[in-house]
Amino acid sequence: MLAFLDRHVRAWHMLLAVAAGSAWFAGMTVATQAALPGVKLFRCPIGLCPGYYLPSELNATLTRIGKSGRDFLAETLLPLDMVLPALLLVAFVAVYIWFSRPGEAFAVPLSPGSRRALLCVPFSYCAADYAENFALVEALRTYPNIPYWLARRASFLTATKSQLITASVGIAVALAIAAWGRGRAEGPSFPPNEALSGNAEPSVCLFQHP
Repeated sequence: MLAFLDRHVRAWHMLLAVAAGSAWFAGMTVATQAALPGVKLFRCPIGLCPGYYLPSELNATLTRIGKSGRDFLAETLLPLDMVLPALLLVAFVAVYIWFSRPGEAFAVPLSPGSRRALLCVPFSYCAADYAENFALVEALRTYPNIPYWLARRASFLTATKSQLITASVGIAVALAIAAWGRGRAEGPSFPPNEALSGNAEPSVCLFQHP
């Protein structure tokens, strides 16, 4: 699988995937701000929340945003968030593959095992994000009588998703910086100059004077 991706992933694939994921997230943020001015995508209990939240916080938030807010979550934000994890997964995979290509100057040399281990992080994020979405769908369905166990599950999945996407972004940035630094340090590679090695054979002059 890694060999297949190394052969087929190009720089424009990576840039397009990153742009698509970023644009989709930006669109979700703008839509949320317009529909729910008091709810941020970087605040617990909905959105990026590296720490756990109390089950009561989820119920309180859903009460505060009102019926129109709950309808927005169920009919707009959560459907949009079913697309975002897949877009981000593709973007992370493209970045990781591109900046760890074997034998390339602007890439970090990693063993196949290390590359697979790094790829497990965004795949785990994607799974956690989808699991959180399904938990929130169920919480909206059962509101205002959200079971305690369901709110705890949503809290755990939100924290897990947030920690994993933070790690995924950190790995992508670290790989890009390390690859850029390595490429700058090595410079362009040229064929060895045998004439300077002292072992070169006498060159043949194609144009000789008679």
